[in-house]
Amino acid sequence: MEPPPARDLLGYRVAMATCDPDLTDYLRRLYAAFPEAAGADHRYSIEPNDDGRFAFLVDGEPAGAADHPEGVVSVLVNHCNRQVAEQALQVLVHAGGVERDGTAVVLPAQMESGKTTLTTGLVRAGFRYLTDEAVAIDRATRRVVPYPKPMTLDRGSWPLFPELEPDEPFGTDGYKKTQWQVPPAAIRADAVGAACAVGFVVFPVYTEGATTELVPLTRGEALVELAKNTFRFDKEGRPTLEVLAEVVRHADVYRLPNGDLGEAVAAISRLVDG
Repeated sequence: MEPPPARDLLGYRVAMATCDPDLTDYLRRLYAAFPEAAGADHRYSIEPNDDGRFAFLVDGEPAGAADHPEGVVSVLVNHCNRQVAEQALQVLVHAGGVERDGTAVVLPAQMESGKTTLTTGLVRAGFRYLTDEAVAIDRATRRVVPYPKPMTLDRGSWPLFPELEPDEPFGTDGYKKTQWQVPPAAIRADAVGAACAVGFVVFPVYTEGATTELVPLTRGEALVELAKNTFRFDKEGRPTLEVLAEVVRHADVYRLPNGDLGEAVAAISRLVDG
């Protein structure tokens, strides 16, 4: 089997290969939505160790291990995300992002706030996928650049998306034991969106049993919350704040307390369609 091409992840150019052809193919599909790169600055591999386990190697250096090669998948995906968050030239907001008709909806939230669940639900409902982790805003154009990483679904979301459970021909379920890594194409072939302007910034807060409603925010409130959810904000300061302020100036901004995925998806659909 030919090794998969290197991929460009917002400037982080990486090639991935493993000792298992099926696993290499799975990684190829997970990252197929990213553009091909002419060459790789970094190389990921999964290889057997002398102790009978399998190591995840980054440029030949150990960065994780598991009893089976497929058990390293989530470690690899998370490593990619950290490197992109540290190195990307764009302003990166810790947020989900979807697109409809050339307009982006940005969903900033802390961990465990349900942003990946909501993002996945919106894509399933017909929106196009930009990211479930880091919305990348070009500093010059203020447009969102897709970062279409595999959707990382935690255990609590699995009952909502049974059709997205990975089904790979591996010897163990180590690749999906704690998280499902789902390529956008698993929802539909045209799931990934294109670069677009931000039309809406919605801060989702999932609370079991909560009433789902869109609560308007002032632009000042939204800017503060957006800054809190921006990677490297403390280091980058004013230049990044100016980008965020420009985004908020031209967007409709809301908080979305919600307790039901279907109701949250419907609320955002009505907002965008209206």
